[in-house]
Amino acid sequence: MTRIILKQNYFKFQNSFYVKKAVLAMGAPTSSILSEIYLQYVEHTAIYEVLIRNNILGYFRYVCDILIAYNDSITDIEEVLSSFNNLVPTMKFTMENGIDNAIYFLDITIQK
Repeated sequence: MTRIILKQNYFKFQNSFYVKKAVLAMGAPTSSILSEIYLQYVEHTAIYEVLIRNNILGYFRYVCDILIAYNDSITDIEEVLSSFNNLVPTMKFTMENGIDNAIYFLDITIQK
């Protein structure tokens, strides 16, 4: 069933049909469920090891937004970002740095 859903990944734009080969269709009813299952799999098989290896203090995820708490004197956050980006070739992780000892995550401001 999953294979059929993934192969039915087409859309129409300006009277032409296109097939997306490597990603889920944005807005499709099954996309959120399949992406959550996949992200949990990646977390439990690969991300967990990156967090332990880099002494991460906290890892919090809501859908596709991730907040990582770390001690910058013992953790190289650029190394963590690089490790995340090497886990799955089709996924791209980005990083936002805090401004004035605050970081914005979802709709809240976290003050240091």
